[in-house]
Amino acid sequence: MKRLVLISLMMCICTVVMAQNVTIRAVNQPAALVFRSIVEQTGKNFVYSSDLLTGMYVNLNVKNKPLRQVLSIMFKDSGIEWKINGKNIILKKRQTSERPRRADNTAKIPDATINTTRPTTRMLEEVVVVSRLEAPAVETSEIGAKKLTAKEIINTPVMFGESDVIKALHMQPGISEGQEGLAGMNVHGGNADENLYMLDNVPLYQVNHFAGLFSAFNAEAIRYIDFFKSSIPAKYDGRLSSYLDVRTKSGSPEGHHGSAKLGLTSGSFNIDGPIGRRTSYSVALRRSWFDVLSIPMLAIANSSSDDDKIRFRYAFMDINAKVTYRFSNNATVFASVYFGNDVLKTGSSDKEQPQNGWYDDDKDDFYWGNLVAQTGLNYRINPEMSAEFTAAYTRYFSGMTHDWLLREINDGNTVDSHSITKTRNNINDWIFRADFDWRPGENNRIRFGGGYTLHSFLPARADRSYTVGTTKTFTRDSTWTYTANEANAYIEDDWRISDRFRANAGLHLSLFNIDGKTNYGIAPRLSVSYRPDENWAVKAAYARTNQYVHQLSQTYLSLPTDQWVPITGKFKPQNADKASLGVYWQSDNRMFAASAEGYYKIMRNIVDYRDEYYLQPPTEMWNAQLCSGKGTAKGIDFKIEKLYGKITGHIAYSLAWSDRTFPDKNDGLTFPARFDNRHTVNILLNWNISQKVNLNAAWTGHSGNRFTLMTQVWNSPDFGNSYTGDESPLKTRINNYQLPFYHRLDLSCTVRNRRGYWTFSVFNAYCHMNTVAIRRAYTNSNRPVFQKVKLLPIIPSISYTWQF
Repeated sequence: MKRLVLISLMMCICTVVMAQNVTIRAVNQPAALVFRSIVEQTGKNFVYSSDLLTGMYVNLNVKNKPLRQVLSIMFKDSGIEWKINGKNIILKKRQTSERPRRADNTAKIPDATINTTRPTTRMLEEVVVVSRLEAPAVETSEIGAKKLTAKEIINTPVMFGESDVIKALHMQPGISEGQEGLAGMNVHGGNADENLYMLDNVPLYQVNHFAGLFSAFNAEAIRYIDFFKSSIPAKYDGRLSSYLDVRTKSGSPEGHHGSAKLGLTSGSFNIDGPIGRRTSYSVALRRSWFDVLSIPMLAIANSSSDDDKIRFRYAFMDINAKVTYRFSNNATVFASVYFGNDVLKTGSSDKEQPQNGWYDDDKDDFYWGNLVAQTGLNYRINPEMSAEFTAAYTRYFSGMTHDWLLREINDGNTVDSHSITKTRNNINDWIFRADFDWRPGENNRIRFGGGYTLHSFLPARADRSYTVGTTKTFTRDSTWTYTANEANAYIEDDWRISDRFRANAGLHLSLFNIDGKTNYGIAPRLSVSYRPDENWAVKAAYARTNQYVHQLSQTYLSLPTDQWVPITGKFKPQNADKASLGVYWQSDNRMFAASAEGYYKIMRNIVDYRDEYYLQPPTEMWNAQLCSGKGTAKGIDFKIEKLYGKITGHIAYSLAWSDRTFPDKNDGLTFPARFDNRHTVNILLNWNISQKVNLNAAWTGHSGNRFTLMTQVWNSPDFGNSYTGDESPLKTRINNYQLPFYHRLDLSCTVRNRRGYWTFSVFNAYCHMNTVAIRRAYTNSNRPVFQKVKLLPIIPSISYTWQF
């Protein structure tokens, strides 16, 4: 009966859990690299002391062996004890004075050394905990790649204590946060729409809640993320600047686990576990309660006002759900569902209708969100090759309705003027793809695959109706639905040429057919690495990227007025060429690392609104308001980090330039990009005081954002010398001024108890009110002045997470 209840609660939603059998072929590989392969195949985490694996290399050749058997083989005669505890594989030094011996089997661990200066009686609670999926930078050929685990995301302090994937990435060099406190992201001088966000390999178009205050990714549902900004794997294309693939948790086959979180602005609940012997599930829910919190404030505001009645309601929610069925050790079938939705209602109205006079009722309704449903098959063809087949449907939707009623009452006669404007924007994608991973030898890893996407775009359809008395009119703009076909294929080889040289070469081919026109994209990728010794690496990379859809934004917030539109008509696909060079260092014990990465990027055919686009007639095609141009970005990113120990973190500094040139904007003159932040400093510290208490601090500072300041205005001639406040700005240069230097400190503290943990956080701890905009105002003597707009003060928050 319990099983039937669980199945009915899942509503036939399915997902994947990774098999507990392991296949590994390793020849003299570092133990940490082998651990990462086990983590990827089993979903387990490794917990061990940072000096436990110093100098340890592994030879291992196993095929579809149980995890426990593989661990027994690998650690035989190594001087290391292991134990599986839930999702963790705990390693510690065996309490013996004997030196590790070499085993005479196919899984021997040669030259394994253990630091015997550590006291063997030390308790596990005092040992540094390490669980990293990310390979050390000196061991790969990648530039600008980052893997974040759920723990790292949760340990980054943010507003309201809401753990956020994108805000955690803001602390990395080369990434701009956009507006204060929001979850937008500008990477290496690119626009916000030039980043591809994926959820388990499926693209998402809308990734923000509440104008970007929160991201659409629920941290409780995340296992880890892969992020690329310079060396782009050949698998990815479709955006110019970066690629973010969020991988969600799979259900545990060993028992039911979960948590419930209660915070000031939202709550969440997640649970996972087995359904029978071959199936497991995972569900994560999150919902805000801004609408509940606003009820008493609205009641107070409306009771104190004699004229207007204020209308306001906002709420967001998202759900992630997965289930898997494992046919065998080589095959699992999976399916998953994600749904995220925002609703915002605003407006005002007169409190009552007069006997004679005017009655006004003005309402605005907004909604936006994503729906993703996917299913697929993970299949191990043989010990050297595995495949993933995916079929998915994704829908992005947004819309707004403006409803205005003006009622004139005169001696019992009523005349209504009623206007309704509805705007709709949506995208429907059907996605089919196959990805293969082949290891033909110990020094090569070849990835290849391809996919097809059927797009349906409705860029921005507006319906307008207007009624005066008994007269009614209705108009609809000339926007129609576009159908597009997109196909792609890729191949890349990660080649370990020797102990000192490594290269990754790949090619991504794509085509995009829309409105009878086919566009082609060729995107070569190359990155090479040279290691003069074990602790240093020098890398170089080149990547071309293409983009066939783009987002039109009238503000720098994430709003439903933003429109995703395809490349049509006279516009060409956007593309970018990027060259990068990097130098990397790590300490002998791998506790410290440092890097310097330089880049130069050229962007072509980027799209934006033309000057005075709002003067276009409403019946014109939506793309009549647009123009295309080019941009450049260059800079250098520095980073020093401490990876292990009770205190971890990093210091990052970026020096960057970014500009734009449009023939139909700014009189064709080059101007700085909005987020042309010359200097950016990010400092992140995590202090594990004990197993129960953890402190986190994040400080960020950067040169102010650029903006256009209208220094002169003229009064409408209709008013003559009688000034009424109506004015029009004189045209000036785009982004001609810069805001003051921005800086902020965020703090958080996690305190654990037997049932869960408390999280205390402070946003903008020293309450520095940063300037986010400049507005034009007038003094009492009617003298024009410019005023700084400051938005967010110190914001404390508290939440409790109950774990079971």
